[in-house]
Amino acid sequence: MAQEALAFDMYGTLVNPLRIWQQLEQYVGPHAQRAAELWRQKQLEYTFRLTAMERYEDFEQVTRKALDYALLATKASLSAGQKQHLMEQYNALEAFPDVQQGLQRLQQAGHVMVVFSNGTPTMLAPLLHHTGLERYMQDVVAQGYISVDEIQIYKPAPSVYQLVANRLHRPIHEVRLISSNPFDIIGAASAGMQATWIDRSGGLFDTLDKQPEMVVRSLLELADRLGA
Repeated sequence: MAQEALAFDMYGTLVNPLRIWQQLEQYVGPHAQRAAELWRQKQLEYTFRLTAMERYEDFEQVTRKALDYALLATKASLSAGQKQHLMEQYNALEAFPDVQQGLQRLQQAGHVMVVFSNGTPTMLAPLLHHTGLERYMQDVVAQGYISVDEIQIYKPAPSVYQLVANRLHRPIHEVRLISSNPFDIIGAASAGMQATWIDRSGGLFDTLDKQPEMVVRSLLELADRLGA
């Protein structure tokens, strides 16, 4: 009998986007840090704005448009091939060092696990295969992930968290989100889901709401806490 159903955010939670920022630095030099910050900021902002407008463009399109904005804002220029190479890096990111062992321990403890992401199926499937994480995620959902692309609404809309509960055949309060993104944690808790913030950077939690009761720095710590 599974202890809990765990839904893991992907980008920044299970896999490290550092490779993309390093590649960007090779292309734009001193503009890289500012461009990377704007890219991530606009990537999230665009998903929020699209949801507020009740419109949808998939995450790959949003990510490309956010990159275009970041380049314009920093007066940097990339060729079409360089932009495509950056996008392809999303399919070849590396898992954080604690992830394999942490997921293995959680699986052995009987937890049902799935990736839950804004990413599209064409982004998530190759990434799960590349990292080898798919073997931990296929107990309930055959492909190992649940994408918001299925209902074409982005996090943190309540309906996307309910989608996960429905797919896992659990009441929403019996599902726990694991994410490094405070907005995701707040969204899950608001929808009635349990939530654990994985604070990988030692950063601040959003002041929009209080941080969850369970805060960890790694999946190994998560396994310890849930085991306790």
